[in-house]
Amino acid sequence: MGKEEEFYSSINLIYEAVLDETLWARALNALGDAMGAGQVALTALDRRAGNFASIAPRTDPVMEADFQAYWAFHNPLLPLAIERPACEVFSVENLIPRQELCATKFFNEWFRPAQFQFAMLGANLRSENQISTLLMASNLPGKDEITSGQIRVFENAVRHVNRAICFHRELRLRDLDHDTAPERLEHLQRGVLLVDGTARLLYANAMARQLLGMGRGLVVKGGCVSYSDGSDTIQGLIASCAKMPLSGRGPGGATSLCLGPTQSYRVTVTPLRARGTVAELPWLGLLIPAAIVTLSPLSADNSLN
Repeated sequence: MGKEEEFYSSINLIYEAVLDETLWARALNALGDAMGAGQVALTALDRRAGNFASIAPRTDPVMEADFQAYWAFHNPLLPLAIERPACEVFSVENLIPRQELCATKFFNEWFRPAQFQFAMLGANLRSENQISTLLMASNLPGKDEITSGQIRVFENAVRHVNRAICFHRELRLRDLDHDTAPERLEHLQRGVLLVDGTARLLYANAMARQLLGMGRGLVVKGGCVSYSDGSDTIQGLIASCAKMPLSGRGPGGATSLCLGPTQSYRVTVTPLRARGTVAELPWLGLLIPAAIVTLSPLSADNSLN
């Protein structure tokens, strides 16, 4: 198979991976072969939640685990990479001079031992709400220069990977119950919030925005919903929706919230589950809601209808 055929084969796998997440590793390896690269990785960094995840099939698993546990938040490259314009291809030396990188602990303790090279390309596919998704490719050891052909292949791949991620997000959102569409929620006479599994706020309707604007009872700190008194009750209920336990009380639940002497609300947390057209891929940082939170005066009917 020639290089052009290898490239188109890798692109086909990328689009197939939208529906079958098990194909992502094969797709990235195929792209690496088409580029003549040693390693290709797709990563997601959530700075608000402090989470990092990736698919890097040719990176040593021990080094990859070390990166996810520590170096993702302690290296000089990622903060610079995520500031680049969306889908603009850059090299390591566009971010930092070689001499400066070589002097860092990151370079000596992780980058070089993991066999990443200065001949490395990257692109910031998505950067919104402090979530960044990046595609990166690094040459094999001993190949210190990036060729024009490698740049051309990578630039074309960036467009397709970004498009595949967008397709995946659209399909995931369509999989959710249509009753969670913002246009249906906006004018309800109760507060409604959509949150992910870390309680990060993705959407709040008009009533919820009004309640949050009071600055007491229910607040948003660091982008995440919490109680102003420091209680972690609501975060626990939301986290249970993300984990979907198989035993115990089950996901979600209800609690109460006092906003003043005459304002008490019932807070109900309900898991959101897709119908299964496409898989959930949290490493893509797609802002898919895991739970719906409703706030209703205790004297009112708590249904959404």
